[in-house]
Amino acid sequence: MTADSAAEFDKIAREYDESRGGSARAEGFAAQLAPLLDARRALLDVGVGTGIVAAELARCGIPTLGVDLAPAMLSLARHRLGARVAVADAARLPVRSASVAQAVSTWLLHVVPDRTAVFAEVARVLEPGGRYYVIPARGQRPTDDIGAVVNELEDLLDPARTRQDGPEVLAPAAESCGLRFLGPFGQRAKVFEESPQDMAEALSTGLFSGAWTGGAQAAEATERACAKLRALPEPARPRAREVIDAVLVFERPPGR
Repeated sequence: MTADSAAEFDKIAREYDESRGGSARAEGFAAQLAPLLDARRALLDVGVGTGIVAAELARCGIPTLGVDLAPAMLSLARHRLGARVAVADAARLPVRSASVAQAVSTWLLHVVPDRTAVFAEVARVLEPGGRYYVIPARGQRPTDDIGAVVNELEDLLDPARTRQDGPEVLAPAAESCGLRFLGPFGQRAKVFEESPQDMAEALSTGLFSGAWTGGAQAAEATERACAKLRALPEPARPRAREVIDAVLVFERPPGR
């Protein structure tokens, strides 16, 4: 994450959790992660954000520490996790080499400028046999009428697909840093309700991270997408939407 992106996250810190599904989302992610984690070992949350997921994992009995580059987001995490959080860049972790048994990132790698640098740093701090658990932001997204507009906007703003964070992109980056991709685990489908009007409101109020770095052109494209959403049939009617999330697991091979 860049300093500019961190500043954008700070602007929406108070609204962030609810805009991303609130406590129900955090509980769901914790339920996916907890069976894969070792409750006897500390967990490092890289990109802990507001700490909402980390707090759920802590409630599951997993000792969790977190780092994030956005101070306002981290101040909310501090309320949830106490002194177990620190301001830090995911590509420059303030952690000794080979000292971490397990690490996690939830919805992080689509906003970092260099995901390979993050993987290299996680590979450095993991002990041999340690694992890095990643929940991508852009898993299997909805393909309904709202999704068609949003996906079109994503493609327009990211033609080089730098925000893609599926296994086809992350696995080669991780493996180039010495981490072995073990596969996706804990797949979870979630159905939620959202209207085109709700999505347009989220986009127009700066909650869409894909538009943060594109300047006036991105702002114009986002406004056009909002107009398309508001022009859909019954824009105030909530749709039942489905997303499918999975945990991608990477391991520093034992003996390395």
